[in-house]
Amino acid sequence: MDLHIKPGLHFCTVEGRTIFLDEDTSRYFCIPEDVDRAFQLMILADRKPVDGFDDALITHLMSLKIIEGEHAREGGLERFASIVEPNGDLGRHSIHDAPAFEIAASLFERFRSKRIATRRAIADVRRLIEQERLRFAHRRSACIPRSNHAVSAAFEVSDFVFGRNDRCLQRAIAMIRRCLRVGHNPSLVIGVRINPFTAHCWVQQDSTVVGDSIDIARIYTPICAL
Repeated sequence: MDLHIKPGLHFCTVEGRTIFLDEDTSRYFCIPEDVDRAFQLMILADRKPVDGFDDALITHLMSLKIIEGEHAREGGLERFASIVEPNGDLGRHSIHDAPAFEIAASLFERFRSKRIATRRAIADVRRLIEQERLRFAHRRSACIPRSNHAVSAAFEVSDFVFGRNDRCLQRAIAMIRRCLRVGHNPSLVIGVRINPFTAHCWVQQDSTVVGDSIDIARIYTPICAL
């Protein structure tokens, strides 16, 4: 039987445990440790079942909706493309680095993204970003390289209005929409940590964190990029 990860399911390994994220439900979860160990063995074995990974465990993973089997799929266990690890940020900004029109744009984007972040699943956010990525693709050739500095500075100003604690998704959605509109093509990266479990998200252009600190991003293990 050809096996693949359930569509819309992402995972990463943090301190020896696999953390899963289901886009359709925005749910993070773990699986029993014995099943987790077998799952990790399968991942390490070049995406193929290995000795000791028996039918009962495969059935268990399928019952947990981790993997699916279809004869139409080939190539063993399918995995998502790896996420680029962040290695820098844009540095600190002064409020004077933010043009007035960028501040206004950041406030507008945060206002209209607030409802999306609270009422939509991650899968809906992905579709929104993909639509806007296509919509503004023609602007990339005219993009000013340092314009993301102005966007980042403007969002720091908007934090005085909307706050920043527990608002990372709403903020990141707003920022990536603004970045796409001015011609950049960043990703919205979601990361997780455990003990205790927390999740965080940020905007990332290649390996550069935009509008956040690299020191914060490094605390988290990326699990998904939109």
